[in-house]
Amino acid sequence: MKASRLLALICLASSCFFLALATAAQNAASHAHQQTQSAKAETPEPPDFDVQGIGWTECACTKYACPCRSNGHPDTKEHSCDAADFAYIQKGHWGNQKLDGLKVIIIGDLIDSSPERAYANVYFDNKTTPQQRKAFMDMFGYMFSNWGGSSNAVKSVKVVPLRFTESTDKQTYTLTIPGILQEKAFLKRDAQGNPVHTLPAMDQWGNEIHYADNLVLKYHDKDLKREFDHSGRQANFKFFHTTREMYVNKELLIQHGDMSGSWTDKQKEIISKANMKVE
Repeated sequence: MKASRLLALICLASSCFFLALATAAQNAASHAHQQTQSAKAETPEPPDFDVQGIGWTECACTKYACPCRSNGHPDTKEHSCDAADFAYIQKGHWGNQKLDGLKVIIIGDLIDSSPERAYANVYFDNKTTPQQRKAFMDMFGYMFSNWGGSSNAVKSVKVVPLRFTESTDKQTYTLTIPGILQEKAFLKRDAQGNPVHTLPAMDQWGNEIHYADNLVLKYHDKDLKREFDHSGRQANFKFFHTTREMYVNKELLIQHGDMSGSWTDKQKEIISKANMKVE
């Protein structure tokens, strides 16, 4: 489970080992729990951080109904989830390093019941500096370690021209990496400009997501020999403001999940206190 929780930050933390015998499953669960508790105890104290921006995830799960977000497992046939997880940090810092304008996308089989199949490729926009990239990876690693993961699933880090657009009405979004990635989504908003499909969710940036129409998701990196096309499947957005205090005080739903398929008592408490509505 430790290996699977690693993959949760990238699109969401979820995965389990399917074992043939109930006794073996019980033993594996106990061992994973001990590993997780040990890793949490060793989580380093983070520097001050505060980041604001836009998160956008598209993946292979069912549109408008991603089970990973509500403490469940991917609903694809093989219980894996090819995904593209984008972040645009409009303003913020990790320690003394400013992250204003940083754009990055993490692509791969980010959630998988068989951890050995999982992988993550990181693509930074070529306008980022080496210092920003290091700071983001440090933050990335801290978020993983906070719930017992590591960054070993990262197979490749590239610096590329990453082109992100947001329409003036903030409904149509596009993202491209020439020759590698094409994404497009439509976020429905009401007359007041608020996203229509908002619900509580497990996510590294906060506790709610806004479902959108996944119009295009095509990935092909010939150098890495990785590709998939999940156009028409799941898409969601996050307009986040994430701080050190949120993690240290364990305010995130993702910090209290067990992938049982239903909300835990602590998650229900967080949802209730925030007056969030479950669709």
